[in-house]
Amino acid sequence: MKQNLLRTIAFTVVCIILGILIALQMKNVNNSNVTANNLTDLQNKLLEYYNKNEELSNRNAKLNEYIRILDDDMSSGNEQIDSIVKEKERAAMFAGLREVKAYGLVITVSCATEIRDSVLRQFVNELRALGAQALAINDERLVATSEIRASGSSIIINGNAYDRSGKFTIKAITKPQDEESIMNYLETVKTQIQEDATVTNDQYDIHFEALPEITIPALSEDSMAFRIDLLMPEQ
Repeated sequence: MKQNLLRTIAFTVVCIILGILIALQMKNVNNSNVTANNLTDLQNKLLEYYNKNEELSNRNAKLNEYIRILDDDMSSGNEQIDSIVKEKERAAMFAGLREVKAYGLVITVSCATEIRDSVLRQFVNELRALGAQALAINDERLVATSEIRASGSSIIINGNAYDRSGKFTIKAITKPQDEESIMNYLETVKTQIQEDATVTNDQYDIHFEALPEITIPALSEDSMAFRIDLLMPEQ
């Protein structure tokens, strides 16, 4: 289908050009006396355009061959193309642009007053230090450019506001073999938070749970955290 379309377009363009040029040339011939020089000039021009048409046909044939090779490579699972596609997917996954599923931990945080953004950031930072490979708060995928900050009665995550008096759920994908050590460490962090003189009156309620599979959604390309408009690749 692609080959026929390209061939038809190329042939049509060449025919239009030749038709216009011949019409113009014939007009000039009709408006002047036909001489041997006129005929010779016309023959030379027709030969020139014939050669150009031949060149365009050859280029069209080469393009069709490239398309055929690409189609064959894609249909036969060319290793180089497969490698490029896999590397692209790895980069997208690393950037948080793909939904992921695996064993993971779930931390729920609530309190009698308003949750502090510093408490959420503390758990996120600790999980990252413990080797978490994907993180989310209230299903907001966390990436390097994600913000977690308080603004009045809300906590802003990826540009979206969440009520500070509500419950916050942190999800993290970690190594299942490290479950015991991670859980013990998180219990220590929980105790530190609850005993912190600055937050004691907040009365934090924090729970941990390990699940065989959790889902962490992808970062939307419409998200405030997905910002690349100012970035230019090095030439």
